[in-house]
Amino acid sequence: MRRRADTGKILGLTLLGVLILGGVITGLTLSWPIISGGSSTSYDNDTTVADEDPMDEPEEPEPLPVEIDFQPVIDSWVTTVGGNKSVLIYDLKLDKVVGEYNISEDYNTASLYKLFVVYEGYKRVNTDEWDGKAKAGSTGYTINKCLDLAIRESYSPCAETLWSLIGHDALDTIIETEWEIVDSDISKLTSNVSDITKIMQRFYVHPDFDNPELLTAMWDSFLNQPATTYDWRQGLPSGFTEASVYNKVGWDYNPDGKYWNIYHDTAIVKFPLSDGTTRDFVVTVMTNKVDYKYIKNFGKMLETYFKETQN
Repeated sequence: MRRRADTGKILGLTLLGVLILGGVITGLTLSWPIISGGSSTSYDNDTTVADEDPMDEPEEPEPLPVEIDFQPVIDSWVTTVGGNKSVLIYDLKLDKVVGEYNISEDYNTASLYKLFVVYEGYKRVNTDEWDGKAKAGSTGYTINKCLDLAIRESYSPCAETLWSLIGHDALDTIIETEWEIVDSDISKLTSNVSDITKIMQRFYVHPDFDNPELLTAMWDSFLNQPATTYDWRQGLPSGFTEASVYNKVGWDYNPDGKYWNIYHDTAIVKFPLSDGTTRDFVVTVMTNKVDYKYIKNFGKMLETYFKETQN
C-alpha cells in the first residue's frame, strides 16, 4: 500500500509542476524557429544555429594535376633555330603559363587572323544574328561552311567575306573591349604569341556559344585538316604521334628564295593519360625565316618530354 501511495504522491506533484510550468510559459514571450531555406535558425538571444545535415558532406574539390614545366624544352629548342621565334605554352587546367620565349615580339599574323574572324562568326550564328545556312557572299558556300573552311583549309575567300560582314573596325573593337585582347591590331595583321594564345583559350572555353552542332563542327575543323594543295599540318601537328592537336597554321613562303618568311602554328594539344583523360595545353609558335621542319621537331620534343614526366 505504501508503494501505491508514494506513486500517487509523485504523480500529483508531477501534475502540479506541469500546471505551474504551463502558467510560467504563458507569461513568457518566445521567438520560435522560422524556417527560411534551411540555412539558419534565429532565437531571441541572437544565437544562430546552423541547420546541419550530418549526411550532407561537402564535396571534395577535384585535385589539381602536377605542373609540367616546359621551359627546359623551349630553352633547348631555341638554341637550334635561327631567325626570329616566339613561343608560349599555357596549361589550360592550371590556368597558367608553363613555358615562354620572346612573348612580346609582334609578327604579321598571316592566316592566324582567321581565328578572330571565325570565333566572332560562331558567336553570331549561335545567337541567330547570322543565319548559318545563308550564303556567304559570292563564295559559293554557306556561312557555316565558310566558318569550317577558314580553319580546316585556311580558305581566304571565306575568311575575308566573313570579316567584311563583321566589319574590320567592329572586329577590332570586339577583340579589345569584349575579349580583352589588347596588344593585337588585326586590321593591320599584327599580333604576338600572347594574344594568339588568348584567342585559343577562348575557343577552348567558348563562353559565347554552346550549340553542340557548332562545337562539333568547330573542333573537327581544327583537328582534321586534309592535305590539299598544301599540307596544313606539316609543322607542329606532325611532330606529335599520340597527342590530339587542334591546330591553325599561318605562313608566307618565298618560292624564289625557297624559305619561309612566316611560319606560325597555334594549337590546343591534348596529351592522353593512362586513365583515359587528357592534359590540355595551348602551344603557340610564331616565327620569321624558320623552316616548318624545326617547328615539327619542337612538337616531337614536347611530346617526348611530356611522356618523361609521366614516368
